[in-house]
Amino acid sequence: MNKLSGFIAGLFVFLVLAGSSSILAQAQERPPDFAEFEGLASGPIPWIKDGTLVPDYRAMLVAQVGRFSAFLEKYPDSPLKAEAILRMAILYLDVEKQEIHMFRRELFFCQAAALMERNQEKEDLCRRRFMMNVASTGGAPDPVYQALGRQILMGLVAHYPHARRYIMVKPGAGGFRFDDEEVGGIAMYILAQGVAPAMQREFLEIILAEYKIRPTLRQEIQNRLGVH
Repeated sequence: MNKLSGFIAGLFVFLVLAGSSSILAQAQERPPDFAEFEGLASGPIPWIKDGTLVPDYRAMLVAQVGRFSAFLEKYPDSPLKAEAILRMAILYLDVEKQEIHMFRRELFFCQAAALMERNQEKEDLCRRRFMMNVASTGGAPDPVYQALGRQILMGLVAHYPHARRYIMVKPGAGGFRFDDEEVGGIAMYILAQGVAPAMQREFLEIILAEYKIRPTLRQEIQNRLGVH
């Protein structure tokens, strides 16, 4: 019995070590650009704060674009190039105007005071004032970065229309795979959100006819167009 227990224990250790060696070998065989991209795409965007410790979302997004740009310079021939460019464009579209950070700082201190006073009405007022301030500027997105993001998306449609997306299928680096969804289709879908209704319909029809996209998005577009 002791011999059998010892054999089973030894076999278990062998299997664990063999599995660990296999995982380590796979990690070592992974191309460096894939590992670096996955770290960029799956990890949180590093926080940047001003002197008052309020997060500067504008600076954070611009810095993240810079990281993807450095990735492209380091790996100019990477098969992940189109996906990296797409993510840069999406980040640019989310960059806020400079003054939004000032409004956010005011919101932070206003809500902090309301919290100390345990005054829910005052906290709600802080939030409404912030939203009114943002609306007074014509919205949060920075038009310069919006234009740059859209220009990049148009470049993707022109030069990388059928490049396959590289997406995360489970949390964390290493949980990525190439998908049948095409970069050009997603780029065109994002572009369609900022055009006149007639042109938007034309964009969506082109996506359905010419691009591979995930089934849920295809169904959404079909519902919007009233086609099946």
